[in-house]
Amino acid sequence: MKIMRTLILALSFLILNSVFAQNTKSGNYKTEINFGGGFDLTTFLKVQQKDNKIILTSPRNSDVRLVGFFKAKVGRLLGKSPKKGILVKINCTKRKDSLLGYVLMSKANKLLLKGKLKNGLLTGTIYKGKKIVGNIQGEKSEQKKINYSHLSPIIIKLTEQNLFSKEFLKSDKWTKYKSELKNKLNKIHDDIELYIAFKMLSSKLPFSHYYLIMQEELNEDKNKKTAQIKEKTVVYEKKNENTGYLKIKNFSSSQKELSIILPKILKAKPANLIIDLRDNPGGGIEAAFEFGKYFMKNTTEIGFFVTNKLQYSEFDYELFKTLPKATPQSTEEFIAYLKQGKGARLVFDKPNFLTFSGHLYVLTNGNTGSTCEPIVYMLKKSKTATIVGEKTAGAMLSGTFFDVSGKYKLFLPIADFYTYDGVRLEEVGVTPDIITKSDDALSKTLALIKENK
Repeated sequence: MKIMRTLILALSFLILNSVFAQNTKSGNYKTEINFGGGFDLTTFLKVQQKDNKIILTSPRNSDVRLVGFFKAKVGRLLGKSPKKGILVKINCTKRKDSLLGYVLMSKANKLLLKGKLKNGLLTGTIYKGKKIVGNIQGEKSEQKKINYSHLSPIIIKLTEQNLFSKEFLKSDKWTKYKSELKNKLNKIHDDIELYIAFKMLSSKLPFSHYYLIMQEELNEDKNKKTAQIKEKTVVYEKKNENTGYLKIKNFSSSQKELSIILPKILKAKPANLIIDLRDNPGGGIEAAFEFGKYFMKNTTEIGFFVTNKLQYSEFDYELFKTLPKATPQSTEEFIAYLKQGKGARLVFDKPNFLTFSGHLYVLTNGNTGSTCEPIVYMLKKSKTATIVGEKTAGAMLSGTFFDVSGKYKLFLPIADFYTYDGVRLEEVGVTPDIITKSDDALSKTLALIKENK
């Protein structure tokens, strides 16, 4: 009787499992999720299908691999870690071969996916509202993780050879970092975990401009899609008949736009001009020089870039002023020079035309970094502008990319920076003339203009 009962239970289980299998299809897809800007992330999406509903999930327990078992469990209990440690979850409805659903990423907004799942291939386009922000491509695979152990010795070697100062490499923090990097890279499963792990570890180091990107060469189809992602980096509008407002989102791709809009602003001669550098992370030397020549009235010595090839222990004006004046035509040329030389002096030459003559206001916050910071410092120091908002990021080093392996590239700082009067802006930043919350900086400035009228 007992044997008969066992057989019936076993048979029932097989029948139920067979019925469920008819409605559910599972598979593992090695997938590339591309968001542009160095985010071509490889992950492994588990596909589960029941009727016309499909759920795609990245590897479980990512949080355990990133922060350890105990912290991960506490994080989940407090709602700070994703459920089951899944960093990416895509909920879709399937109609024939087409997919329509939402991409949920840890600490990110919900994104829309329109794609296809057919013949072991997964493809799709990712939208934020109506704007294309990325794409997805995957194929069925037995592989479930990537081996990253070979990356840590290359990353460490590149850093120790090229970092702006050898002194930082003698610290306990660097010794600990090397050990933790090797440990983490032996555990993680995909590029999403790699990116997060590297960011977590590098945030503990006493210098900025140190990060990892994953950037495949784009084919024509991807180029067409990413072309749609581009948007204006410089926006100008009149706040009233006497006040203009210029938002500069970065100094990386804004040189051409600045060369067009700034002469028009000078010609319009607004009594007041507000330059918004909030959330501007910096960028290249071309856009910085383009901006500076419309506001620096005289030849202005900005500061000094110094590399690990110069023997010094602290700011030394007499030594630093022997460095050659930076006269590069491009950021690439400037970086190439810093790689080979001891450093350079950054100087804005007196422009051969009239500069802005009205009242200038500059808005900053904790994300105003890198190239922005010497500019903000000089505008404040020379009393050319009134700085309003929050202290800048304190992330003023000069860095460049180094190839690690395949698509993996390391960005690291190769030169330190001191202002002409000896201030090292890294980890210090620039304090505004008028301190206020970032969100209130514009309204505060408009009120100040109205008051001063």
